[in-house]
Amino acid sequence: MYSGYRDDRYLSIRRSWEPWYSRKTNSATKPGSEAAAERTEFMTEVVGAHTDIDNLRNIVDYGGDEGQFFPAGYRGRKYVIEVSGKNLVEGVQAASTLDELPDRPHLVIAAHLLEHLVDPLAVVFEIRAAVADDGLFYVEVPLDRPKVHPWHAGPHYRLFLKWVSAFRFSWVVLDFITGVARNFGRGVPRLGTVKQSEHINYFSTRSLRTLLTRGGFRVVSTASDATASVGGLRMGRLGALAVPA
Repeated sequence: MYSGYRDDRYLSIRRSWEPWYSRKTNSATKPGSEAAAERTEFMTEVVGAHTDIDNLRNIVDYGGDEGQFFPAGYRGRKYVIEVSGKNLVEGVQAASTLDELPDRPHLVIAAHLLEHLVDPLAVVFEIRAAVADDGLFYVEVPLDRPKVHPWHAGPHYRLFLKWVSAFRFSWVVLDFITGVARNFGRGVPRLGTVKQSEHINYFSTRSLRTLLTRGGFRVVSTASDATASVGGLRMGRLGALAVPA
């Protein structure tokens, strides 16, 4: 699904259903961007409050795109595990799996990854099995869970969606109105679309702690920013730093 992620074909397909989705938004976190710098700074503050980042033996960014999210100035070994097949920035090495790494990971980053996965717990287990005994695991997810109505879980709403989605124009218009409501009020209107373009999981501090605990970690700190946005879309941000339990 994520092969060629954010490339021209991805942009074309997404714009056919979301005409307001711009090329600027699509490339908002590219290397050197303000959004990439903000995300890195947030992560660095959380991790740096617990350990000296310069003393980390290596850092692995699991789902790290082009390798643009490593702490600024870090001179240790940097690895990215990424399925999109993108070229990596200078100084970053690619790996297909954690098992390919020459050393056990000291810090593993999984930022804006778990919300995309069918089974996020499986990835947490995988990282727990690979990380060093004195290792760290930093997770970051959006705070974009929408407020919905009980009516949205009922059969009448499903019939409404079937009727609206029969025509592309009506679906696109309703989806746009819903997106505006979510971006400014976090809620889905009663006659709106309960839909997400990519994210299939939504997290709170409690649910993220539970996921990490079930995966064999102990959370040592969390931080959040409900106002964080990327490419003009308000996503929010929740970070957690964990150690092997």
